[in-house]
Amino acid sequence: MKVKDIKDVLTFAAFRPEPDDSSATWLRRFPNKKTLVLNIGKNNTSWHALGKGGVILDGGVHQGDFKDIASTFASEWRKYTENGWCNISINNRYVISLENNLPRKEGVENIMRVNPRSVLGSKYERTKRYALTSNPEHETSIVLSCDDESIKKVESILSETSLHAGRICCGTYTMLRRLIEHANAGGKPGAVSQNYLFVVCCEGSVCVLTQVGDKWSDLRSRTDFYEEDTSPVLDMVAPLIRENEQQSMEILFVSDKEGSDLPLKLTTRLENVKVTDLTQPNHLVGLLADLR
Repeated sequence: MKVKDIKDVLTFAAFRPEPDDSSATWLRRFPNKKTLVLNIGKNNTSWHALGKGGVILDGGVHQGDFKDIASTFASEWRKYTENGWCNISINNRYVISLENNLPRKEGVENIMRVNPRSVLGSKYERTKRYALTSNPEHETSIVLSCDDESIKKVESILSETSLHAGRICCGTYTMLRRLIEHANAGGKPGAVSQNYLFVVCCEGSVCVLTQVGDKWSDLRSRTDFYEEDTSPVLDMVAPLIRENEQQSMEILFVSDKEGSDLPLKLTTRLENVKVTDLTQPNHLVGLLADLR
């Protein structure tokens, strides 16, 4: 037995998940290591360092193509990590859709990641990677599909700069899942469910989902939908509110970071609709690092 093996047992390192084990949370994989969170948009990339124990540290943002940004800031990014591991959100070249009557067998969400053809059947595309969130009460499911090419490109660019992709996900999809979980947490059997319109904004992209009772009835998702002016989101949300005006619907809003003017705009334009902004400081970074 090597000295390192003995040391790993004594420090419990031997019992921790491997750095590339996607089934474990980020903090369990890197409990006492510095890592980096990258948020990659179409024309800009932002980043935050994560200190030991998941403390959110310094960050930055730069305009341009990700390959050029990575080449420019690679040496700085490597200083933020001890072993080069990065947690990445991709915010373009994806589609979020609402699907009906997909298989509901146990573990289907994990199956979707490794063998999506068995879940999607004829809807499967070989050039895509998938994730799935099923409604536990109804036959509807939220499906994320992302271009495999764009994921491989990010992995290759990081490899060229001696960095490693420990997790790659879609920020909008991640925030939508957590928002749904928050809204439906603590529900009691037989209780009347609240009606919600979920509005998620991330780096100019938006996803809007209607939930009436326990049922998901409408989902609209657009990437690179707006820049500084968030008015296009209002035009997307208003018709959905009118379609459900007799349902007494509450809007739950979340953005990748604080400071969006959308909650106020929604409140002003939709006077009789309650709007709740659940955005927290460094919201997306905290979700990617499993801090929330």
